[in-house]
Amino acid sequence: MRNNLLKRLISFVLSLCMTMGIMPFAANAENMTETKLIALTFDDGPNATTTNEILDILEEYNAKASFFLIGNNIDDKSSASVKRAYEMGCEIGNHSKTHPNMGSMSAEEIKTEVEFVNEKVYDITGEYPRYFRPPYIDTSQTMYENIDMPFICGIDCQDYMENVTAEQRADHILNGAKDGVIVLLHDAAGNSQTVEALRIAVPKLIEQGYEFVTLTELFRRQNETPKKNMIYTYVTKYPCSGYTKHKNIFIGEAKGEPSWSGWSKTAVLDVNFLEELGDSYAVEVEYSCEYEPVIALQKWSGEAIWHPVKPSYFNGSKACFLASDIQDSLESLGVSYTDLDRISVTPYGGNMTITNVDILMKNSVSENVMGDVNSDGKFDIADLIVLQNWLLGRENKLADWESGDLCADNKLDAFDVAAMRRKLLTV
Repeated sequence: MRNNLLKRLISFVLSLCMTMGIMPFAANAENMTETKLIALTFDDGPNATTTNEILDILEEYNAKASFFLIGNNIDDKSSASVKRAYEMGCEIGNHSKTHPNMGSMSAEEIKTEVEFVNEKVYDITGEYPRYFRPPYIDTSQTMYENIDMPFICGIDCQDYMENVTAEQRADHILNGAKDGVIVLLHDAAGNSQTVEALRIAVPKLIEQGYEFVTLTELFRRQNETPKKNMIYTYVTKYPCSGYTKHKNIFIGEAKGEPSWSGWSKTAVLDVNFLEELGDSYAVEVEYSCEYEPVIALQKWSGEAIWHPVKPSYFNGSKACFLASDIQDSLESLGVSYTDLDRISVTPYGGNMTITNVDILMKNSVSENVMGDVNSDGKFDIADLIVLQNWLLGRENKLADWESGDLCADNKLDAFDVAAMRRKLLTV
């Protein structure tokens, strides 16, 4: 029965590819540029002016975004803007009823602020908001316990400051752009400089290979499930599927604020060892905290250095630092590994618990499995689904496109899907 189900699923996937016109499409090594995902988000609406001007730009470029509404700004006129955004495929989020500092509020006060907006959005769209952005990015444990939505932050583009020009706002967007980033902007009435900033930034981001997505699509496409007790600015894909554990650095339980002296002994990395590993290693940290850990580069002899390296990936329980993360910081500081007195894992904010730190090593090419396009070390139905989604434009990249080239013609198309199907049926 399992084999019959597998056959039906594979046949459906293949026929879907044919139906969608994928057969003529061939993606080869020369034209397979990676799509990067970016989530534009807007606070402090809705209104019938600025909100619609932003929607005009999004519509022009076939882009999606997410709008976080203040409940007291929702009226008959602004509701039309919300409905238009929703019908364009944009996402509607919750930014509280009155935009207060909520960190010191009681549970009942918090619920009143949030539920008011939820009901207003439901009346307009028929759906409740899925995400919450705290006013002033002010959070508390009481808020996390009483707001049943993921919390969203985003990179600060300073577009709430009148003295920041449209060009400067656009620069903040462009300089902060990276795959998986959430951009925090404002569609408050009269905020025309943000409208102009979008006219500058959006076409440039498209030229750079970015796709504008809603928050829900960002989490889905990056294969991440949002967690509680965490506020998101980046949603990146796990980068270490093609790595294996090489050495344990710390196991146990270390807990404290960044100022705790114990961090200097908890997870210290050998500078000589890291230098010998070159660019093929990663540091993986298991932790619990609202904020992500960092790797601190420290030098106290001569010219002092304390430089935090942020992880390439973190999700509230696991963080990954690629060798390139550390090497780029070393280059920017003008130092080598052995110039430093200490490299260690430490929290950058909040009360963090760290339970495990491992050095991972990138698998060699010889260890790659043919057909393993998601680089999880095995070939199975998941790889067929990933390849199908990529060909349909639902995935922004493949972890290992070459392993999917079963026809060995330096391109990916429906013929490779068919070859995967045959291979799966013999596994």
